[in-house]
Amino acid sequence: MPAPALWCLRLSVAGQCIAAARTARVAGSEVNSWLFMKAGLPESVASFTDQVAAGLLFMVAVSAIVRPIRGLLFFNAAWMAALAFAIFTNPGTTVDALAPFSHAVRVAAPLGLALLPLDAGEELRHSARKSTFALWILLLGVAATFIAHGIEALQHYGRFVDLIIGSAKQWLGLGVTQQTAEQLLTVIGVQDILFAPLLLSRRWRWVAGWMAFWGLSTALSRVTAMGDGSWHQSLIRIANGGVPLALYLGWWHLVRPSIAPQKP
Repeated sequence: MPAPALWCLRLSVAGQCIAAARTARVAGSEVNSWLFMKAGLPESVASFTDQVAAGLLFMVAVSAIVRPIRGLLFFNAAWMAALAFAIFTNPGTTVDALAPFSHAVRVAAPLGLALLPLDAGEELRHSARKSTFALWILLLGVAATFIAHGIEALQHYGRFVDLIIGSAKQWLGLGVTQQTAEQLLTVIGVQDILFAPLLLSRRWRWVAGWMAFWGLSTALSRVTAMGDGSWHQSLIRIANGGVPLALYLGWWHLVRPSIAPQKP
């Protein structure tokens, strides 16, 4: 896999781990809430779980930059899946039922990275089947997240409305009304849902490029709407754009050969 594409995955994993570690250590994660409120465990046990997870997530972030360790990457994937499960089973909003899908790319990033060859020497002996499996994990993770976000946008999810209004006011000085924001969300929702199957079914590199741009833009909207103090909310979503960017950069090496039809 080309080095730039591999680094996109590594940085995406490191970024989401730093943000998840910050949340677990400072504010408490969704797993913490689930263990205390749903499982009925003592608050001290739930808090201890968060502290251990925060330490391990920080280790994943460091290793993703220095030298990825597969065991830590699998832990990152498991923790992101646990967060999605906790939100799904202990919902706070109507869209939380989509959490396993809207968070899919956060699970796919470390899982796909763990299955790819991580250095030149390993690439020579790496199974092509593992690379193809990793590719489809990344593709399906991106597609699931975009479809879920598209559904949320079509439902005019209140938090999305606030992000549009807040970003327009902070950066453009525009007073966008709620009605206008909802109309924009309808267009955004249709776009997100349409681009997901295009990514899976067609070999159009520009689709991955646009999804990378849009995914990074929507992740950054947390900062543009709510200020620098929300950096961790943007960083936890870095895989929304980082994974499709990795697919874009590695398209001819990884994606096209794996999904192109065989010639007789």
